[in-house]
Amino acid sequence: MFADKRTKHFDLHQLTDGVYAAIHRDGGAAYCNAGIVDLGDRTLVVDAFDTVLAARELRQTAESLFSRPVDTLLLTHTHSDHWKGARAFDAETLFVANETTRQETLEWGEDLVKTAGEPAEWEAWIQELTAQLGSEEDERVRAGLEKQIARARYFMAEMSEFRPRDADLTFVEMIAFHGSGRYAEFRSFGPGHSSDDAVLLLPQDGIAFIGDIGFFNRQAFMGFCDLDRWREQLKRLQDSAYHTLVPGHGTLGAGEELALQLDYLDVMEESIGRVVKEGGSFEEAMGITLPEPFDAWLMGGMGCFEMNVRTLYERLGGTAPEQE
Repeated sequence: MFADKRTKHFDLHQLTDGVYAAIHRDGGAAYCNAGIVDLGDRTLVVDAFDTVLAARELRQTAESLFSRPVDTLLLTHTHSDHWKGARAFDAETLFVANETTRQETLEWGEDLVKTAGEPAEWEAWIQELTAQLGSEEDERVRAGLEKQIARARYFMAEMSEFRPRDADLTFVEMIAFHGSGRYAEFRSFGPGHSSDDAVLLLPQDGIAFIGDIGFFNRQAFMGFCDLDRWREQLKRLQDSAYHTLVPGHGTLGAGEELALQLDYLDVMEESIGRVVKEGGSFEEAMGITLPEPFDAWLMGGMGCFEMNVRTLYERLGGTAPEQE
């Protein structure tokens, strides 16, 4: 595996002949990972990034690799950082999602359109974050604030023209793609990280694009998750024949990274569980100390950590203060 293209927004890694992973770069406009797959006679793209800017570059990359338009765009789940860029793909590109995901993105899209009509509020929020950055001494928090500001700026640059793109075709359990050179399955893994997570499986290659079931070598975002079913998803992948996994966020990985992610979920649940059992406050839960390597993952991710603590604290019986 090697990076054969490096852009401001992502690094392109060739996994095997005709299969590429586009790995998000910090500070870029992609925010999540994506994939490009050659079936022999048509091209699949997995996920469309957080912005049209980055997705347009993804589309151009896919077209230049195989000298043809992108035939099909696949959406792994409902979270908007994976589909806000879908409008970069022409109407001739079929947009596919599972039925649950399509229904939820319709609702999410309506909310985003309303949000896009409030640029003054976004600018005020950015100014608030900038002021906080100026006084914040914790480097972990500072790094996270810088990421938030950059992401908000990218969205604001596209805000006036923002229009969500809805999926054209839906499926329930699995949809198969038969090409002249490769077979692919887009399969629902059910609820876990989100209300319904889909993965693109390439059985001939042992490669899987697993969306946000996977967060490799970084914190997993636990807001909105069904934790027990998420663990089942990860263990299902551990027991599979897929040796190269492209997560929704983080580095490329395989069995070791799946095991480490499961360890992170366990450590977080056990640590917060002890606080709740002892009658500790939400602030005490926020003060837990994570062992290596999870402590290093907090750099730039204190916002994610707070959401994870809040989710587990309430799941385990505590009452967290309302978010400001």
